[in-house]
Amino acid sequence: MFAALRTEGIHPWLLDLGGGFPTALDAQCPPPEAYGAAIERHLADAFGEDRPTTIAEPGRGIAAEAGVLHASVIGVVHRAGTRWVFLDAGVFTGLIETLDEAIRYPLATDVAGPTGPCVLAGPTCDSADVLYERVPVELPLALAEGDRVRFHCAGVYTATYSSVGFNGFAPLATAVRS
Repeated sequence: MFAALRTEGIHPWLLDLGGGFPTALDAQCPPPEAYGAAIERHLADAFGEDRPTTIAEPGRGIAAEAGVLHASVIGVVHRAGTRWVFLDAGVFTGLIETLDEAIRYPLATDVAGPTGPCVLAGPTCDSADVLYERVPVELPLALAEGDRVRFHCAGVYTATYSSVGFNGFAPLATAVRS
């Protein structure tokens, strides 16, 4: 695109790289330096000495670890031999990026003891309000109603995805600590 514009006498000076820099949701996420090196290599290959100024929106890569979504267990049931854990936060209350298990947030709880697989679901009666079913999550077998589950790396979009009530559920409460 830059070469085509330059042949027309237009000399663009800025390239927006967009966003989408990841955060360490799992051990497979390369460090930020790896992305920087790849971008640098491709810019050098594409532009040589005529490199434009670049900008980027790091999004999740810079803000995800700044937030933790706290959810409470509202029910644990067994369906056809599968343990289902229902939370007061779900797909429609801040965790929309779990649809199709696109993002698998690191989970934590203070409940001790052995763990086992479970399907994790939200509070609404909507059949799509299931966070993790295809690949169940490991949570303590003693997890019960009232216990808390924390979603780490949730500091980017969860609060904005829950900016209005859905099916009578209030938006996520947000607390900021310094």
